[in-house]
Amino acid sequence: SSGQRTRIGLVKLLLSKPDVLLLDEPTNHLDIGSIEWLEGYVKRYPGAVIIVSHDRMFLDHVVDEIAEIEFGKVRIWPGSYTQFVKAKEDWLEKNHDAYMRQQEQIRNMEALIEKFRYKKNKAAFAQSKIKQLDRMERIEDSKSDRSRMKARFTSARPGGKRVLETDHLQAGYESVLADATFTLMKGERLGIVGPNGTGKSTFMKTIAGKLPPLSGTFRWGHQVDLGYFDQDTAQDTGTGTVIDELWDVAPNATQTEIRSTLASFLFTQDEVFKDISDISGGERVRLALAKLMLAHDNVLLLDEPTNHLDIPAREALEDSLKDYDGTVVFVSHDRMFLEKSATKILEIRDGKTTLFDGGYADYLEGRAEPVQEETRAAEKKPAARASFQDQKALKNRIRKLEELIGQEEEKLEAMHELRYEPEYYQDYRKMEELDAQIDDQHNAIAALYREWEEKLAQVEEAEE
Repeated sequence: SSGQRTRIGLVKLLLSKPDVLLLDEPTNHLDIGSIEWLEGYVKRYPGAVIIVSHDRMFLDHVVDEIAEIEFGKVRIWPGSYTQFVKAKEDWLEKNHDAYMRQQEQIRNMEALIEKFRYKKNKAAFAQSKIKQLDRMERIEDSKSDRSRMKARFTSARPGGKRVLETDHLQAGYESVLADATFTLMKGERLGIVGPNGTGKSTFMKTIAGKLPPLSGTFRWGHQVDLGYFDQDTAQDTGTGTVIDELWDVAPNATQTEIRSTLASFLFTQDEVFKDISDISGGERVRLALAKLMLAHDNVLLLDEPTNHLDIPAREALEDSLKDYDGTVVFVSHDRMFLEKSATKILEIRDGKTTLFDGGYADYLEGRAEPVQEETRAAEKKPAARASFQDQKALKNRIRKLEELIGQEEEKLEAMHELRYEPEYYQDYRKMEELDAQIDDQHNAIAALYREWEEKLAQVEEAEE
């Protein structure tokens, strides 16, 4: 499979132990377990690592700086992907404010020059302002590439409250890959996870009616309109053009409506007349999603919809599903997409299924080995009841700690502000030193918080 080929490629590379690892989309086709293993390996790798990836959680867990390529320029940002997003937003805002202030200053100086340049007694003043303008280092207005997919899924009719019921539904080919019993209600978003080869796509094909069940039953609810997306269909090579492909789905639509829909999925101008055989994997996925959007179904079955999509397109798809008035069942190995889109998780493993309420973080917590009550009790150490003087000392220390935490957090905020000073973001070594200071400050604050929590627990226990 594609996932196995990716793993073999990684094994060959890692066994050679190079000084520098260049990884181009290393998480593509890997299941979550393999991605988590790769994260651990890369974090511990003694050499340098350069990664191209659209997996935001992988970037958050692995990288310590981001090289952003935008408008033909490369800018380096310290920190993880999430830190980069926040830092860039702050920088864009501050840079634009600085640009606007400078433009106002330039207009005032130009007005003064125009007013006094022809007056003998003020000519020298006007000349000094002209020289000052010439020497001024001009600030470029902040720009960011705002082009992104704008999907908006809506349903033509609401459908019933009970969307799907499965009763010991067994999906597979010769052997059972998944055995599921659950009920899906209107508006829920069910994320399906599990290692590669466990039958996630097979299960999706079964409930989509593409494969017969091996055993058991499933039943769709009242007035369910089903939209189905899978990678194989999305990557099929057609014979027509992009616009014809979409027009086939909505033959009564006008050319303006079709072109407007295609523009929402970033097909503009002559791109709409491209042959399907000439478009990229990401463009094929966007076209398949555009066709799905025009169908206005009230239930969407999405098998790996984020494959081949860049980060802005993944975020746009997340936003569109969040606002969608229907029900969604999807398979994904993108953990950030799972966390932002799923309200329930169905895990398929070893032929069995387990349903977890809540998002991906709740699923991770739920699948962890439960700590036995006896172990918890054994770990608890009985604390002697504190005396009145001890209580008073504890409360004084708590107040002092709260003051210290406030002071140290203000220092941390001031350190964060330095990141946007040219003296730092234009000097890599200074930025590294600043980042080390910020890490130390985080650790110092964390230590204060730990002591504060311990002291607070001692007071509460003594008062019970």
